[in-house]
Amino acid sequence: MSCLEHPLDYEPGGLHPVHIGDTFAEGRYEVIDKLGHGCSSTIWLARDLTTASYVSLKIIEADRSESSTELIVLKHLEATFDAEDEGSQHIVRMLDHFVHEGPNGSHLCIVQEFLGPSMTMKIEGNSAASKSRARRIAGQLLHAVDYLHKRGIAHGDLHTGNILLCIPASFSIDFGTPIRDTCGLPAKPSPHRPKYLVGPISERVPNKFIRSCMAKPHIKVCDFSESYMTGMTEPPPLASPHILRPPEGILGDLPHATLQTDIWGLAVVIFQILTNGGSLFSSLNDDYTLETIVLTLGKLPEPLWRSWSNREKFFDDDANPVLQVDSWSGLSGISSKTYLKETIGHWPVAKEEILALEAMLEAMLRYDAKSRCSLSDLVHCDWMVGYGHRRGGVDVVVATQTDMDRSISVQEGSRKKTKKSRRNKGKKGGK
Repeated sequence: MSCLEHPLDYEPGGLHPVHIGDTFAEGRYEVIDKLGHGCSSTIWLARDLTTASYVSLKIIEADRSESSTELIVLKHLEATFDAEDEGSQHIVRMLDHFVHEGPNGSHLCIVQEFLGPSMTMKIEGNSAASKSRARRIAGQLLHAVDYLHKRGIAHGDLHTGNILLCIPASFSIDFGTPIRDTCGLPAKPSPHRPKYLVGPISERVPNKFIRSCMAKPHIKVCDFSESYMTGMTEPPPLASPHILRPPEGILGDLPHATLQTDIWGLAVVIFQILTNGGSLFSSLNDDYTLETIVLTLGKLPEPLWRSWSNREKFFDDDANPVLQVDSWSGLSGISSKTYLKETIGHWPVAKEEILALEAMLEAMLRYDAKSRCSLSDLVHCDWMVGYGHRRGGVDVVVATQTDMDRSISVQEGSRKKTKKSRRNKGKKGGK
């Protein structure tokens, strides 16, 4: 089965073995299903038996729990929460946190809102409605990152998998039975490993549920495990996908994410969202990413240009493309310069919008990191004012915990668990 964590990650100091029906925080949170996993955590759909609501439960591996900076960032976000700021509506909320002792060590556990699918899926269709949804999502994302930056937080990992859709109030969904898988697990049982792995719920989500979430999309940014915050003494190293990194993040020695790396990566993601999966730059490897950056934006400034050791395979000293030979086919050719205006020009919208978008992206994709346009200015740029802002205020009703409790059902074996079959049996867990 795809999308499963590696069984060898379950060892002392590693992931905590979790089974459907397990409880945490003195019985308060009951595991219902699997939402996914990251490089150092698993994320579960759980039921808060104290409030009778669904939540997301992130369990960090033991060796990373003590050094994790995610909780620091989330606490800061809660302490500085401002409901009047539009960006606050687009950042996931932390509900609780605690430490769980297990066979593999002490695990930091973070409880957050339960949200819908991520933006890794493409926006269906090329209609005016689909373009409107894409603009809406891009605008909300700009407000979300502006909200973070005003609090001194660089997200550090702004890919589409960390942009989640909220669940609308008018929905009803049955996620079915959690999929258990023993493939890859050693036959000999061990207290350090689960008896089975669980497939993520995303593999069983019906298309109608995704369409419901996308009808009037409302996004929230999640996962602050790679974030940097002003004053942080031991921030996590820069870990965003290289396709989202600026040249100084690929060639330089940046110790951590910055507001400026966020701005560059945000431009790449916005283009991806607006063009339904299109890419500004190549993701084949670092050299091809840098090649397409130079073809689109021009020659890199020094010392970055000289620090690119393979530049001579692609360009002469004046950044003119040179003849390349394909190692597989033996065919040769010269890459063409494709300027940002030409790349954006393929997007089938009015010329006025293309010009506004080009101006916004150019301001975000400047080689000089200090001159990149700040989010506080970007949220007032021509593209945002004309196309990215919501019109008429909030026009989508996001599901409350009560809505989800009424509308979600998950099956365990042959027994379906809903509000009627689960009562408040847990004790309140402390933070």
